[in-house]
Amino acid sequence: MDYQNHTCDGCGRRFTTDDDIVVCPVCATPQHRACYEAEGHCVNEDKHASGFVWQQQEATPSPAADTALAPCPVCGFQNRKDARLCIHCGAPLGAVPTPPPAPQQTRDLFFDVKKPDGYELDDDERAQLESLLGQRAALAAPGMQPEQEQEQIAGHPIKQVLTFVGSNALKYLQKFRKIENGQKAGWNWAAFFLSPYWFFYRKMYKPGIVFLTVRLCLMLLLFPYENKALELYQSLYANAANLSENAIQTALQEIFHTLIPVYIGGAVLVVLAVVSALLADRLYYRYVRRSIDSAKAQETRDTVLMQFLKRGGVSPLMAVLSYAAVSLIPNLILSFFN
Repeated sequence: MDYQNHTCDGCGRRFTTDDDIVVCPVCATPQHRACYEAEGHCVNEDKHASGFVWQQQEATPSPAADTALAPCPVCGFQNRKDARLCIHCGAPLGAVPTPPPAPQQTRDLFFDVKKPDGYELDDDERAQLESLLGQRAALAAPGMQPEQEQEQIAGHPIKQVLTFVGSNALKYLQKFRKIENGQKAGWNWAAFFLSPYWFFYRKMYKPGIVFLTVRLCLMLLLFPYENKALELYQSLYANAANLSENAIQTALQEIFHTLIPVYIGGAVLVVLAVVSALLADRLYYRYVRRSIDSAKAQETRDTVLMQFLKRGGVSPLMAVLSYAAVSLIPNLILSFFN
């Protein structure tokens, strides 16, 4: 649709062919992307409840109206005098420039703890930690209003929980709400296909070690049967030309019987994957809740920051190391005994 010469409801300026325009999926209001991002939502969101739908009207260019301009007090860009937001920087027109919050203010917006700082980190290290948490918070909870940030989930403000979870935070927020609403069991496809590595990826090392140990023990128990079946198959392949049909059938039956424990072990691995998928979300919910409790119980603000970063987010490295352990440890143990 051509919106040229129509007026943006956010800033009051007319659209041009070069403008980046966002159309609201609810009310169809066209608006500059800068206006949408500055508001964090559709500029007419307050009208959605009444069933408001933007109607295209005949657009008539009005150069005289656009020449009535006023500078933005933040960036100096010339906007229409009746505009609410600056089309260049998104600042409210008529507003006094606000300096960025000091590190202490930024911290207090996120951590609801009031404890004295201890000398554990230098200024650069502390600034880096706060910057990392700030970036994670911005990615985890984009456009969230202050009243929404303080809603409780897992016993803590939503923004803290989302920032702690990091990757796929909104998806786990929905899962946590279902758990708090009484859902007995969930399903986690990542845990089903990637157990026990998923637990290490989410830094849940205790359940990860349990599932990893069971998997390793099962592999060690099944290795002799797999090795025996391989030897029988290689022997059959090498001598097939000199064997009768009955001898080949007998050899194939022996290979099949040798592999029966392997089939059973495969079924056990599937059961373990199902158990992981059923328990993963509830175990993660408890881990998040207890970890945030533990972080906020630290004696200094520096240790709060370090604990939050240490236990929150994800660890691809630990997932890779756990996979390497499953791949290498059985071979190392068996080579030692051989």
